[in-house]
Amino acid sequence: MIDLGDSILTPGLVNAHTHLDLSHLEGQVPYTGKFTDWVSHLVQQRNSLNTPAESIITIAAENSLKNGVTLVGDISYNNSAATTLAKTPIRKTLFAEVFGLGSTLDIQENYLKNCVPFHHSDPLYQQGLSPHAPYSCGPDLYTLTAQIAQKHHLPLTTHLAETLDEHEFLTHGTGPWKQYLQKINRFPSDWRPPSRSPVSYFLQLPLSNQPFLLAHVNYISDEELTALAHSPHHVAYCPRSHRYFQHPPHRFNDMIKAGINVCLGTDSLASNASLSILAEMQYLHQHLPSFPPDTLLKMATLNGARALNWHNKTGSITPGKEADIIAIQTPETTTPPHRAILHPNATVIKTMVRGIFSAL
Repeated sequence: MIDLGDSILTPGLVNAHTHLDLSHLEGQVPYTGKFTDWVSHLVQQRNSLNTPAESIITIAAENSLKNGVTLVGDISYNNSAATTLAKTPIRKTLFAEVFGLGSTLDIQENYLKNCVPFHHSDPLYQQGLSPHAPYSCGPDLYTLTAQIAQKHHLPLTTHLAETLDEHEFLTHGTGPWKQYLQKINRFPSDWRPPSRSPVSYFLQLPLSNQPFLLAHVNYISDEELTALAHSPHHVAYCPRSHRYFQHPPHRFNDMIKAGINVCLGTDSLASNASLSILAEMQYLHQHLPSFPPDTLLKMATLNGARALNWHNKTGSITPGKEADIIAIQTPETTTPPHRAILHPNATVIKTMVRGIFSAL
């Protein structure tokens, strides 16, 4: 028997979109209003890394567990987090990130195929694939990645409609993204813009009906939202990172009403203060107090598990599933539990993954 005192048990929280390998960059990459400048600064900081990557990822996973996150959807540059995360007692879908705007696919294809057999005895590990974004991956690479994922039953994710610069690049072939890609010698001379907005462009790609977890989707029209609702794709909304980049209000509520599966992520510590999904929930509740707390909890648990293809094993406290459960203490003792956990002083006191309490 384990007495957790007056606490509320919930399913383990799901961080559906994060970059654990950037966790050493907290407060190191200021945003001054131009996203490509922020990316350039981030890349410079990452390339001048002094701390071992294994240490960064391990500490980030431990911090996630302390904050009640039992499942992460981690974007991994060069699939470098695979070996490290396989040693940590957190459930994870690791998305190997791939880039390539041009038409030559041989290098990317070899990389993707090398990621496929990366399996472990770790029952908490799942391999996924991630073409980075429409401004850094061409249509052939998206199609190839979807085909490989279909063959090997791997989940997929991509960044989509994150900034207005992406819209300009895809519709006109101009703007900051073209300038940045030319600066780093990643802009192929034969590339032509598809003359579509990011969401419209993505939805017409031949993806073999493979569902993607779409990170951000900060800019979407009514028509695109309706079309997205008729697709198999999911959306990961990162509230505090969204605020950091000063985007207009996200349409996550409209998406949910349309039937789109929306889950929560933190993005990286380069644009956030913590890897806590509970903090994301509390932030949303503070700014949208009328939003249903039970829906918010579902976004943080079962919706994320579904988007990462773990919903048969986790995401809810259900007979037959594996026991990913957390305990939350809150000063609210008379409030209904769904709302009580959203109190700003509510904290995670215990984390269980697959029936085993974390020692952290």
